[in-house]
Amino acid sequence: MKYFAVSVDSNYVAPVPVGWQGIIDKKTIHRKKVYEIQEHLLFRVESHMQMVYTDVITFPCFMVSETVKKVIGRYQPFLKYTRVVLFQKEKETSMAYYIPFLEQVGKGKKNGTGRILLGREQTDGRGIAEIQDGDNIRIIMRMDLVESILRRKTVGIGLEEIVIT
Repeated sequence: MKYFAVSVDSNYVAPVPVGWQGIIDKKTIHRKKVYEIQEHLLFRVESHMQMVYTDVITFPCFMVSETVKKVIGRYQPFLKYTRVVLFQKEKETSMAYYIPFLEQVGKGKKNGTGRILLGREQTDGRGIAEIQDGDNIRIIMRMDLVESILRRKTVGIGLEEIVIT
């Protein structure tokens, strides 16, 4: 089965929360246990004229919209989430996102073409997981999960195929 690294499509400007440091950054989330992080969080977003509430956000941490959360729930029903509401005061718009607490399955390596290599035993048939890619943490999804998400007309999802060895 194919796997893809999920990110925000480069054609979109995703919302960036203000005041997230020490609350939802990647290091803080990985150090804390699921029950130590607040269940509901609220952040303003930076004002940007071309900002779109995408269905996936990768900065400051991985967050998904409710549509994507429901699809992931069909493939991995026991994941824990923290709800984050992002709002833009100037335009009076907001959207709820969810931070999934995913299992980190190992480290990816880059091959000569710049694609990520991952061992079959690391994926172990999971629908969604985290991998370490140098200093970055990347989210990988199995192809059937990605197809289910894309069928729901989601916005702003970028995909990069991962080579499974």
